Amino acid sequence: MSSDEPVLTPREARTAAALRAALRGMSEEHPVRVDARAWIARVPRGRSFGASLPLGLAAALIVAVVAVSAFAAWSGKSPVPSGSVARPGHFDNGTFSFDYPVSWRIIAGESDVVPPIKTDIVIGTGEWKNGCSDTVGCVPDAVDVSGSRVVVKVWERNDGPMTLCGAGPTPNATLGGNAVMAVRGAHGAVWEIRQPGAQFGWMDNVFVGVTTDNRAELANAEALVAGFRWASGVNAAGNCGPTDAPTPISLRHYDADGTGFDFPLDWHILWGYQHWGLHGPTIDFAVGTGTVDSGCTPIPASSQSLGGVSCGLPKVAVTGDQVVVYWYEGPHLGLIGETPSMVPPGVVFVGGKAAARSSGPGWVRWQLNSYSYIEARWGPGATNGQAEAEALVSTLSIK
Repeated sequence: MSSDEPVLTPREARTAAALRAALRGMSEEHPVRVDARAWIARVPRGRSFGASLPLGLAAALIVAVVAVSAFAAWSGKSPVPSGSVARPGHFDNGTFSFDYPVSWRIIAGESDVVPPIKTDIVIGTGEWKNGCSDTVGCVPDAVDVSGSRVVVKVWERNDGPMTLCGAGPTPNATLGGNAVMAVRGAHGAVWEIRQPGAQFGWMDNVFVGVTTDNRAELANAEALVAGFRWASGVNAAGNCGPTDAPTPISLRHYDADGTGFDFPLDWHILWGYQHWGLHGPTIDFAVGTGTVDSGCTPIPASSQSLGGVSCGLPKVAVTGDQVVVYWYEGPHLGLIGETPSMVPPGVVFVGGKAAARSSGPGWVRWQLNSYSYIEARWGPGATNGQAEAEALVSTLSIK
């Protein structure tokens, strides 16, 4: 044996053998270009590094170096140098991506408990609880942004009726490279970001809703929208139903009291604008082939009363292939619940105004605010009733 080769005690020999086995197992699980045998058993002659360190310390250093290298290979990242600036958070689901401040945390991940609304992510510094469940439907989300905190929810409509092809509403804001439909609220905002090739209101567009009273956090949310990016190849062209809309020749136009829309030629104007008293309900319009009653009954004056009016909800009757579309407003409808600052799930734009859309067998409803509704109803024989109602609302203009 050469005098330059280290002489190992039995204990050191066992330690070296155990180290070789550990390094072999680690290299098989996380391959790294390291020749452990050269480091341990073949210390270069004439070099003082191996000879100047006890074998236990040398082995510990080797394990530390190999472990760091293996972790770097496994994670795909180099360790962040001390004192470097942290990058903002990043979200990417393969369809779209965006950055957000590193101070925000992920509050909730992807959820589609109640189709057709899919929540992609909820982030921020506040507290949030989903208002939807698969058993009771939806109520407004519970959001707590006290203490200048912020909650940002990103969601999309990925189910429901096909949107009709048409010109669609025009964007009312531009953030970064994104033309958006923006709706400002008392405690935040909502931005609709349309897919390439899509129109506002179409399925699979993305909504970013922020709830905060902190101007700096609102600016952070705007920056998120400005930096929002669709993945390469994403395109929604053709994601609409051009054959569902009645042909233009079959339409007539309604234009009164600041409201305009197109409706089928064989429908009738059932009701024009009518307001019942100072605090009574208002019917803005009613068209179709069924019947509508305002639900109000005049009370004649008597010796005991000055008279007045008693009102309930409108009464709509549709049978067979009949259809009715009407816009109804009333202060007492606010008892249903105030519209939350973050526009509720199902948001669409009606006449350039945000509305919460809901539907069921034989009906569809657009809630413009806590006391104003546009509703359509159709009979069991109206196979095209919903398409006709959706087509009417898609042409609606409100001044």
